[in-house]
Amino acid sequence: MDTRSSTTTETGPKRPVVPASTIRGPKTTTMMQYVQLFRRPGEYMMDCRRKYGKQFELKVFPGFKLYVLSDPEDVKQLFLAPSDVLHTGRGSASLEKFFGQTGLAWLDEKEHLARRKGIMPSVRGSAHQRTEEAVRRMAKEAVAGWPRGKAVALRPYVHKFTIQVIREVVFGKHVPSCWDELFEVIWDMLKLNASVATMIETHEMSPLGVRLLRAIKPLGLDRFFKNRDRCDQLIAQAIAERVNSGEPGDDMLAMMLGMTTEDGSPLSAVELRDEIMTMFVAGTETTAAAICWSLEHLTREPAVFQRLLAEIDEGAGDEYLTATVIESLRRWPPNPHIIPREVVKPIEIGGVRYEPGCMLWASAYLVHHDPKVYPDPYEFRPERFLGVKPSTSTWIPFGGGRVRCLGDRIAMVEMKEVLRELLTTCDLHRPDMTPEVPVGRSVTMTPKRGAQLELRPRKNRPRPTG
Repeated sequence: MDTRSSTTTETGPKRPVVPASTIRGPKTTTMMQYVQLFRRPGEYMMDCRRKYGKQFELKVFPGFKLYVLSDPEDVKQLFLAPSDVLHTGRGSASLEKFFGQTGLAWLDEKEHLARRKGIMPSVRGSAHQRTEEAVRRMAKEAVAGWPRGKAVALRPYVHKFTIQVIREVVFGKHVPSCWDELFEVIWDMLKLNASVATMIETHEMSPLGVRLLRAIKPLGLDRFFKNRDRCDQLIAQAIAERVNSGEPGDDMLAMMLGMTTEDGSPLSAVELRDEIMTMFVAGTETTAAAICWSLEHLTREPAVFQRLLAEIDEGAGDEYLTATVIESLRRWPPNPHIIPREVVKPIEIGGVRYEPGCMLWASAYLVHHDPKVYPDPYEFRPERFLGVKPSTSTWIPFGGGRVRCLGDRIAMVEMKEVLRELLTTCDLHRPDMTPEVPVGRSVTMTPKRGAQLELRPRKNRPRPTG
């Protein structure tokens, strides 16, 4: 495919190509745009689209011109672009403080393809089956331990569950002896994502600048970096235990220990650490948010709730449960905007020519709420996806193209099993029916009140078999 040609349709002529400099956007400062995206991520992007169209510029990437794309055809072209034309590594810069610069999220071209190919067996085939069975067991155990009889924000409980699931993906049955402490350290590190400080690209700062920021205790960066140092020690201990045991497996660590670089050497300790932390960050925040958004909609949509409950009680299938999860991911994609792509070779998309130095940002939130794609987009209708497979350019909660989320199938299983277990064992009482508003947690979007519900033991209803 020639990525230099602009998007066309079979029924219309080719649009004239214009330079990216003609695209408009808000004139507010970088800091103001950061704050708006963090505090009202979906609404702010929608305001920009109404004012400037389906392509607009933002100033949230220092040193880059950032252009938001929200037309499905433009998104499709973005996903199909060759790996040497668009890079994704720089798009994860704000998360570098968590997972470094050697993991899958930072790599491009041949290095990315090789790493992705090496890790893939740990989330597919027999490994996926093992994880799926573990998720079912873990969902039952987790939900059974959540508070009953009082209204609480479920998000922290859900997030802790997703961390345990990623432990299964990374370590399999070989749980490190230091896991309990490692879990607590990771949990404390992830608290930084609730602060706007998480977006600061500390790796681009001078040591003095970082020290000054660490001195401002309310920012949380000093606590974060102390936790990170301890986390690195514990991950190194877990890796050493596994190497010394010599035990095989189909988990991610086993796959990585068997990988080699182009010169035949094994992955370094830093590469192993960075890849493990990538999973504990990217694979937990997003799924926790997705589960919470599912609960937000189910507790405000009685007809959907009752139909889903009837399917679960019958125990004959999960068609409506699957459609509910897909619709929830459409309505509130945890990553409202896909990892930005850095232009490294000129490319034309949607009649616009982008030069090296530009960043392209596909907005899942805007695509998912385009009334031409999804009529009445703000309505929660799982029926949209009954017997319908979502399009890879109009349903993009897991990204797309070469960098589509590796854990997408696992995330779907987590969402389904938690919902199934909650509805099977609990009555969900919502004390405040005011719709939740989204708030940023790093690059994710989560309900501000954290899915506040009261779980009451469910009585006199059949539990599905199997």
